[in-house]
Amino acid sequence: MASRTQESETSPELDLVRITLPTLPSVPLLSAPSVFNVGARRLYDYSPTAILKMGTDEGEGVMTALARSILGPVVPEVLGVVTVPHLHPRARHGLLLARQPGTPLVTIWPSLQPMQRADVKNKLCDLVLRMRMRQFSYYGRPGGLPYTTETECGTAQHTFCTTRTEWNESRIRALQTVAPSIDIDEPRRLALEQMQKETICDDRPVLTHGDLSSRNILVHPDTLEVTGFLDWEMANVMPAYFEYVLARLSGGHQAEWRKELLDVLKNVLRVEAQNRAAQQTSVEDGGSAGDEEYGRALKAWNRLVDVERSAQEYSDRCYWTFEDNSQ
Repeated sequence: MASRTQESETSPELDLVRITLPTLPSVPLLSAPSVFNVGARRLYDYSPTAILKMGTDEGEGVMTALARSILGPVVPEVLGVVTVPHLHPRARHGLLLARQPGTPLVTIWPSLQPMQRADVKNKLCDLVLRMRMRQFSYYGRPGGLPYTTETECGTAQHTFCTTRTEWNESRIRALQTVAPSIDIDEPRRLALEQMQKETICDDRPVLTHGDLSSRNILVHPDTLEVTGFLDWEMANVMPAYFEYVLARLSGGHQAEWRKELLDVLKNVLRVEAQNRAAQQTSVEDGGSAGDEEYGRALKAWNRLVDVERSAQEYSDRCYWTFEDNSQ
């Protein structure tokens, strides 16, 4: 197992090159079934080796660089933070990213056999486990920047936190802000606040992607090796349970892929639970203790899904947030 290393906010890989362009280059939009050019967000076919992503910001660049420092070349290299001053403020900033090899998983998943699907899911599990190995001392983004969540109504920024208590307070503030708009009455809100405070689980800060859609994963079409983890715009350093929460709540995943992704994340939890149990019990008792630890942890994760469903402004009408078909 790889050793865990402490994250440094002064790491050279987080010092990004800045590029100012007088005009937007005359290059075509990137076109593929897995690419969505929505609103100010645009992906351009910049060169044979690079993609220009406009309508994003330096925060995504920092998180992409941080992820690359942990996972290596499976994450795109950030070639520069781009500014085109004359464009609308929401569209003038972007990133120049190195192209990743591979095929979007969403395009080949339907054709894969069960054993091939299991192989891909095991590889994704290994990558997520690696992603969660590095130690952090905060919840947020490097440099004291706030963390970002995507709600049913858009995106929201939340205060940088250095302790679990501060994190709990941050999530309770989010809940209190949106409760009236989604018809959460006071007794229910107070019960959710109590759940946030009292639920005990693995709360170590870990790198969290936030949108593990099959569109954001590239694989080699022959070997099925994972060759790309893309789109780190919703990435943050968050408690270990939060990747699972976001997978449960996201309305952007196809129903079939959500089930597969939840299987992956539960396998991540199972491995981590077994490792914790092995450190605390004898070899003979390690298996059963690991199963018990896994069961307790999954129950806690699901309680926190109930908190975040409301804190992220999903009403009870958002049926997919209640779906959890695998154990």
